Amino acid sequence: MSTEIRKIPKKTFVIIGILILFGIVTLFLVAAGKSSKATKILDTLGYKNVKDVKVYASHEFLREDINVKGYKHTVSFINLDTNEECKGFILKDFKRNVEKDISCKKIK
Repeated sequence: MSTEIRKIPKKTFVIIGILILFGIVTLFLVAAGKSSKATKILDTLGYKNVKDVKVYASHEFLREDINVKGYKHTVSFINLDTNEECKGFILKDFKRNVEKDISCKKIK
């Protein structure tokens, strides 16, 4: 008794390839969008000349003292003005208030 194996059509491989490519492009666009948002917040905080901005996580939070929602971003970046590598949190609420908790160390 032998079983027949049906080959997968070429059309299916093309569709799977297009979906994988679309997923990869979407992943990079989302990462670039988060990075540009964080760069704008850092610019507001006074970090004008930065590079390699990486956003590791974004969380929604509620400021209980004024009862306003906002976003907390965990970031790392290089400050070109002071030649320092910085890591920490930046916060922006919906009333456009920004805060930071960033620590920096010199690059050798």
